[in-house]
Amino acid sequence: MTKKRATSPSVRWLIASVCASACAALPLLAHATQGVTQTEVLVGTIQDLSGPIANFGKETLNGMNMRIEEANSAGGTAGRKIKLIVEDSSYDTKKAVLAAQKLVQNDKIFITVGNIGTSLALTTMPIFTNGGVIHAFPLASARGLYDPPTPLAFSFTVPYYQQGKVIVKALTQIKADRKWCSLTQDDDLGSELMKGVEAQAADMKLKVIEKTTYKRGATDFSSQVARLKSAGCDTVVLGTTLRETIGTIAEAKKSGFTPEFIGTSASYSHLVPRLGGPTMDGFLSSHASSQPYADDASKALRDWFAAYKAKYNEDPGQYAVMGYASMDWVIKTLDKVGPDLTTQRFVQTMETSTFPRDKLGFDTMSFTKTKRLGSEAVRISRIVNGKWVPVTDYMQP
Repeated sequence: MTKKRATSPSVRWLIASVCASACAALPLLAHATQGVTQTEVLVGTIQDLSGPIANFGKETLNGMNMRIEEANSAGGTAGRKIKLIVEDSSYDTKKAVLAAQKLVQNDKIFITVGNIGTSLALTTMPIFTNGGVIHAFPLASARGLYDPPTPLAFSFTVPYYQQGKVIVKALTQIKADRKWCSLTQDDDLGSELMKGVEAQAADMKLKVIEKTTYKRGATDFSSQVARLKSAGCDTVVLGTTLRETIGTIAEAKKSGFTPEFIGTSASYSHLVPRLGGPTMDGFLSSHASSQPYADDASKALRDWFAAYKAKYNEDPGQYAVMGYASMDWVIKTLDKVGPDLTTQRFVQTMETSTFPRDKLGFDTMSFTKTKRLGSEAVRISRIVNGKWVPVTDYMQP
C-alpha cells in the first residue's frame, strides 16, 4: 500500500487561494463570447415603452436604433452586425428584473446598453454583471451604478447626488438668499438627489426648510404643493420625471404659487415645454448634455437633428441624444477591439478609452480601471419661450 503524503498547511493555503481566484474569474471567462458570433453581436436594452416615462423610453430607443442602423449599413463592426433585443419594463422594477433575467439566461446577450430608470438599473445591474454581461451606460443617475468600481459596469449619466450639489452651488451663486424646499419621487431618484442637495447646503450653511415626496406614478400633487406654499418656499428642487414635473408646476401655478422650480436630467426634455406649454417657462434643470434644436449653431448637430427628424418624423429630445450617444460609445469600442471580441478585451479597451466632447454636447468622457463614470460635470438651463437656454457652463460638484 502506498503511503499518502500529508499536504502542508502552506501548500493547502496556496491551492485554496488559486481555486478561489479561478472561481472568481469563472463568470467572466465562461461568458467571454456569449452573444457573439462571426456575423453578429447581441445587445440588450430595457426601456419603459408603456409606463409613466414611455416618451423617454421611446426616444432613447429611437436614438439607439439610429446609431445601430448607421453602423450596420456601413458593414457593422469588424464584420459583425449589431442585433438589438428590446424589453419593456413599464417602469416597474419587477418587470425589469424578469426582463434582465430573460436577456441574460434566454437571449444570452453580450452587453446591455442604455437601460432606463435609476431604481430599475440599480436592481437589475447585478443580474447582468453576475451573469458575465457588460452593463454599459444606463440612463440612470446613481452612484451605486459605478461606485465601488465593478469590472463589467460603465456609466455616463451624472448621478443625482452630484446634480443636487451643483444645483445648490449654481443657484446660490446667482442669488444667495433663498428659501430652499423640495418635492421628490419616493425612491432612489429622490433620495440620491436630496443627499447631494443637503450635503452642499450644509457646506454652505444653508437649510432646506420643507421636504415633500410622492409615490412613483402619482398624478395628484395638490397636497404637496399646498405644504410648499404654506412653508413660504421660493426655490423648490424637483426630483421628478416628465409627467410629474408638468403636473407639479401646473398645480402650483393654479394655486398662485410661483417659486423658482429646478429639476434634474430626469426632467430636462423638449417634451416638458411641448406638453406643458407656456406654464413651463422659467423652469430650470441640471443636465449633462445639450437639448438639440434645428437652428443650433453647430452644423454637425443641425445635420444630426435633420437626419433624426427625417427618420422618425419628430424632433429629437434629450433622451434620443443619450440613446444615440450610448450606442455610439459602444460601437466605437467594438471597432477598437476588432475581430477578436471577448468580454475581457471589450472591458480592457473601455478602460483606456476617452471620448472627446462631440456634436451632441457631452462633456469629455474617460474611463480607467478605477474610474467607471465618464464625467461628473453638469450645467443648468432654463426654459425660455419654449426652448432650453443654458444659464451656466459645465460645473463640477
